[in-house]
Amino acid sequence: MSYTTDPDLLSLIPERTLVQLSADDPQALLPDWTVVAEARAYADGQIDARLRQRYALPLAAVPRELKDWALALARLWLYSRRPDGQDLPEAVRTAAKDALSALDAVRDGKMSLALPGAGTPGAETLAPESGRVLVKAPQRLFNADLFARYPRS
Repeated sequence: MSYTTDPDLLSLIPERTLVQLSADDPQALLPDWTVVAEARAYADGQIDARLRQRYALPLAAVPRELKDWALALARLWLYSRRPDGQDLPEAVRTAAKDALSALDAVRDGKMSLALPGAGTPGAETLAPESGRVLVKAPQRLFNADLFARYPRS
């Protein structure tokens, strides 16, 4: 499941800039949508890696904040394709850093997502908690039946 679409990226990045970031041909007039798809897949992977710690995936709906974080991460990936990371705008770097920080906060339970239908049947559920401890022990020797045979004083 992707958290963004190509038009979402075009709403954030002007088409000419997207062409420059994605197309390896300097004469290209259109974005390389395969490269754009790789950027979106990178963002989705970063988000899923953190969300699967707390939520059952795939989510039924994409909250606005996830879409924004995915766009920030995809934009960073596209800008990072430039040789030697030249001309990486501070706004791009900051937005991606903030997105990862927020995703880490969701993963750690310090922030939750505004999922539609929370609290109703069929709503998004938290992923099962790990760390359940199972203990195997021998049968008890001193149980209630044994103690019942002795008189109380």
